This record gives sequence, structure tokens and C-alpha cells, in this order.
Amino acid sequence: MLTPTLNVLKETLKRLLYKGNYKALERILQKTHKGDLVAIFRYLSHQERVKIFQILMNIDIEKASDLLYDLDEDIQIEILRALPVKEALRVLITFSTGEISKIIDKLPVELQNAILEKLAEEEKEELQKFMSYGEDSIAPLISEEYIAVEEEKTVEEVLNIIRSAPEDIEIIYIYVVDKKDRLIGVASIKEILTAPPNAQMKDIMNTDVISIRSDAKKNEAIDIFQRYDLLIIPVVDENDELIGVIYIDDILDAVTEKTTEDFFKMAGAQEEELFYTNQILKTAKLRLPWLLVVVFGEIISAFIISVFDFTIRQFLPIIFFLPLVAAVSGMISSQSAIITARGLTTGKITEYFKDFLHFLIREVKVAILIAFVVSFIVGLISSVWISTHIIGIVIGTALFLNIVIAAFVGGLLPYISLKLHRDPTIATGPITLTLNDILGILIYLGTATLFLEYLRI
Repeated sequence: MLTPTLNVLKETLKRLLYKGNYKALERILQKTHKGDLVAIFRYLSHQERVKIFQILMNIDIEKASDLLYDLDEDIQIEILRALPVKEALRVLITFSTGEISKIIDKLPVELQNAILEKLAEEEKEELQKFMSYGEDSIAPLISEEYIAVEEEKTVEEVLNIIRSAPEDIEIIYIYVVDKKDRLIGVASIKEILTAPPNAQMKDIMNTDVISIRSDAKKNEAIDIFQRYDLLIIPVVDENDELIGVIYIDDILDAVTEKTTEDFFKMAGAQEEELFYTNQILKTAKLRLPWLLVVVFGEIISAFIISVFDFTIRQFLPIIFFLPLVAAVSGMISSQSAIITARGLTTGKITEYFKDFLHFLIREVKVAILIAFVVSFIVGLISSVWISTHIIGIVIGTALFLNIVIAAFVGGLLPYISLKLHRDPTIATGPITLTLNDILGILIYLGTATLFLEYLRI
């Protein structure tokens, strides 16, 4: 939600835009803080975002670049897709190669080619290197905005370096390197300001530096930020040479993007939908594959039901409880799958089979306890309703088996997905629910068939 002040500012920008009063709009854009514009852009329409961004580009390309960088990725892509290629290229070349690598695969092919043509050969190689790391790598988050000095530098010399540094560099730590650019120490601004001017950096630096390798994954960086309560992490290569830093706001953005992506996967959709807000056909195309998986899976379920048509005709009330059995076991399966996938993603469950097996057994034990309670309640209600105790036994037994098997399958699928080098979150969506429906119907009607001679009225 916008604050009352920002809401007034938003309405002012919209009103000036619709009236075509671009001069007044330009003055307000120049005076408005970038962070306020980021918040306001979330509440503008597609056309408003693009037009206001173009106006900002014309008056202050640097501020437009900073704004675009801080916007949510879906809004970034939406704006870049709507801009003419020349305009999009003008703002994108202000980004570092690491920043470009995060979004280039989501841009139109024409714009991708224009970017590659504009970059120098060395920058192209660096961009391709970043892209080769994969989406889980920290490489695109690495920033070159930091200050590193040699250990012989005095505090006075370092303060002069800080004074002459670009204004947009957020200086919290000064990193100390040796003659080969290897990271050997770090000092905070406070330590430097309180040290004697003639003291050397090697005398005041902290040699116990927390760093991360350039080939590490985002989860490792998140863990380091949380464990050591840091604002910035220095990044080193295989030779311990300092090559950049990661800021906490960038890793928080990565966490947000990952969470959004996981939600889409659980819903059987793709995050890419956010980049095609005005393209209904493209959005439908992105959703269709998972929906077809569900359709074919439920056709199998329908076939299984038809196989047991004799049982259903002999005792019609058995079908009354089919939705209940499917819904309860589906919920258990989803819970187990989501908890397992989350554990595997965060590292709380390791990919070692013994560790996973211990967790899976725990999930099954929990499911058995839940199954006893739920099957007893449902069995009792169904016995009273249908006026025969045998129906309660059948439904209770089938529901018990369904819940236990659903928990087992739900917990197993994310691990299988991980072993196949896929995101475990994929196994929390339509695949798990569809497979659970097939197994659930088979177990329920199979159990009813075994008790059929007792069910006949």
C-alpha cells in the first residue's frame, strides 16, 4: 500500500500525463526520489509506466537506469519489451554485464542481438560466462562497486580514495588486498575514521574475512548473510582474488524472485506470465502444458472409475465419498510435497539418501497418526449416514491407506525431482495432485471391491 503522500504523488503524475503537461511532469520526476518512483510504478498501468519512464529517460538517463534496476523484474521486462529497441538499448548499456545477464534471456530476440552487438568482445565473453553459471548462481548479483586497497596504504591515503570515489558507491567496508589482488583483510569505515592518519591498513584490518566463491549458489549467499549478519559479502575467485561484492538488497531481491517463482510452480504456472501482462495468447500458451498434464491424468482417473463400474452399480453410495477421499489425500500429499521441497531447497534436508529417508519416515509416521483420526471420524459419520457399519469400515480403511500413501508419494517426488537435476518445487504442483488422484481412486474403489459382498444391500 502507498502512503497518503505517495498516493497523491501518483495521482499527480497520472493527471499530468493525461493532460499532456510534460514540462510539469519532468520537473516532478527530477525532484522525486528514485525509491518513491519505484513504489509508485507498482501501481501504474502498463501504458503509464512506459510513457513516464520514457520521459524520465529523456531528462535523466542515469536516474532512469537506477529506477529500472530497482524495479521488480516483471515490471523491468514489461517496460523494456514496450520500448523501441534503440531506447531500450540506450538504458541497458548503462547496466553491468552481470545485471544484463539476469534479464537478457527474457528480452525479445531483436533486443538481445542489439545488446550483443553493442558490447565489446571482452564484455560479451563476460556476459556469456555469467549466463553459463545458471539462474541459481550468485554471478549476476556480483557488483564491481567497491573499494579495495593494498595493505601498505595509510589511513589518510584511504580516506582520500573514499572522498574521490563515485557518489553512487555504497561504502561500508574497505577491502585489503595483496600485490596479487588476493583478499587478505577488511576494515569498516568506523575503524578507519577512528585510526591514526599514519597507520597502515595492515595494522587495523581484520584478517578473518567472510567471503564467498564466485561459483557459489544463491542459497549459500543467503545463508552467509543470515549467519554472520552482514550487509555486504566480498566475492573471490578460485585464486582468492577479489572480483566483486554482493549487497544484501540484491540478495533479498533474489529471494523475492525465487519465492515468486516457487509460487508459480506450485500453481502449475510460470513466472514468465508476468512479462506478458497484455498478451493473452502468450499467457494461455504458458499455462496450457501443465493443464494438459492434469487433463490426461484425470482421463486416466476416469478410466479407472469405469473399470470399477460393476462395484459402483452394485453399491451406488460408495461413490458419494469419492470427492472426500480425493480431497483429504490431496491435501496431505501437497503438505508433504511442499515441506519436503522447501527443506531440500533451503538445505534443511540434505540430498543424501539416509538423511532424506529419515525425514520421509517421519512424514509417514505423522501421516499414520493423522490417518487414524481422520479415517475414524469419516468412517463413523458414513456408518450413521448410510445406516450400515460396513460402509464405515470400507471408507475408513480406504482413507487410511490413501493418506499414508499420499504422504509417502508427496514426500518422495521432490527428492526424485532433485536427483533428476530439476527444481523440487515442480513436484509440489499438478504432478503430485494428479498422481494422487489416480492412486487415490484406485485404492478407494479397489478396497470397496474387496468388501463388495458385504456392501450389497
